[in-house]
Amino acid sequence: MNELYIECKYIISGSKCEKLIKNGAILIEDNKILEVDKASSVKKLLAGHDKLIRTNHTAIPSLINAHTHLPETLLRGICDSEKLVNWLYDYIWLFEMKMTKEDAYYGALLGCLELIESGTAGIIDQYFYVESIEQAIRESGIRALLCPSVFDNTPESGSLDNTWKSVSKFLNTRCSSKENNVRYGIGPHAPYTVPKEYLYKILDLSSKYSIPIHIHLSETKQEVEENEEKFGMSPIEYIHDLGLTKERILGAHCVHTNKKDWEIMKTTDFTVLHNPQSNLKMTSGIAPVYKYIEQGIKVAVGTDGNASNNDLAMIEELSTTAMLQKYFSNDPKVMQNETVLYLGTISGLKTIGIESSGISKGSVADITLLGLDKSHSWPQNDPLSNIIYSSSSSDVTDLIVNGKIVYLDGKHQFLDKEKIIEKCSSISSKILTEMKK
Repeated sequence: MNELYIECKYIISGSKCEKLIKNGAILIEDNKILEVDKASSVKKLLAGHDKLIRTNHTAIPSLINAHTHLPETLLRGICDSEKLVNWLYDYIWLFEMKMTKEDAYYGALLGCLELIESGTAGIIDQYFYVESIEQAIRESGIRALLCPSVFDNTPESGSLDNTWKSVSKFLNTRCSSKENNVRYGIGPHAPYTVPKEYLYKILDLSSKYSIPIHIHLSETKQEVEENEEKFGMSPIEYIHDLGLTKERILGAHCVHTNKKDWEIMKTTDFTVLHNPQSNLKMTSGIAPVYKYIEQGIKVAVGTDGNASNNDLAMIEELSTTAMLQKYFSNDPKVMQNETVLYLGTISGLKTIGIESSGISKGSVADITLLGLDKSHSWPQNDPLSNIIYSSSSSDVTDLIVNGKIVYLDGKHQFLDKEKIIEKCSSISSKILTEMKK
């Protein structure tokens, strides 16, 4: 039995991140939280547990990055100043066409390093070379909902038809798996890149295995206008009209939506994957997340890939989420701190498909510890406020995923950081040189 006792100065507890425990402790057995309370109470239950004494730390539910393209770590910084269409066609897809299966594996490992160091226990990913990403995730010890991409002209499979055959074959071999840490969905890139006949095939596969459909939707005004011109409806209305919303939809971005879209989103099993920093950088716009929340539409927060963000830092993404929505609504009362943290933690884990009530008795043991040794952590007038508005990913010292320590006192437990960084630097340099020829 895996047994762990964690003692902290502060614990953000509760199913909505609404409870603060001072001088608290968490008792873990196997992958579940056995007890969380004041340390004086929890100590009475101690038996042979390993101890993690972090009395100058805050414990929060582990962060979940709800929209990534993990091997894009290799593309970090290659284009920072283009609109989405030019960015995709003139830079990103040109680089990706030169990536190999091994390149994607090392890029995914680099992503896992970054995720772990920033306190992130899991991701929802959409990319090709899914077996490479899967291997990296298993080696790292974190969680993932892997949704292999379906679109034309990928470096892995070439044509759309070959991509479909590859993805469907992969999912046919994986979707019966009962493994807890790695789960599966399917990732049609977007309505403007995947023809109707393939969206129907994706719907059938999603229905067969009860897996989610992870798709980019209404990211730019241009995309929405072109969809309305071509089909007479918005991208969200379009996939609803095709029947995709009979299954679980993970809609990445959802920046430019209308009231008809909202009605669909709130009456189907639809989760918005919000990526504020990427949308800002690409000048795509600001998603009306506060309106989604008001209507009971589910939301989780992601960073998008390193090619557009350029990092995977979730704490910073949450502070951006909060401030943007306050500005966008012209109302400082929207996006209360507990709501913001919930979106980046518990909501993301539920979106992966794992039930969670955060740091609460009986919940799954995914916990991130933040050190309080830096000046920006003080005074602790409101520990939850400090997490959202003054903390940074560099404060993360420890990460527990499914009851196991993945990152201990700033040290990776399963990955060789130096080797991965050296390898990825070499890969990116090689591809960029080839692109210039």
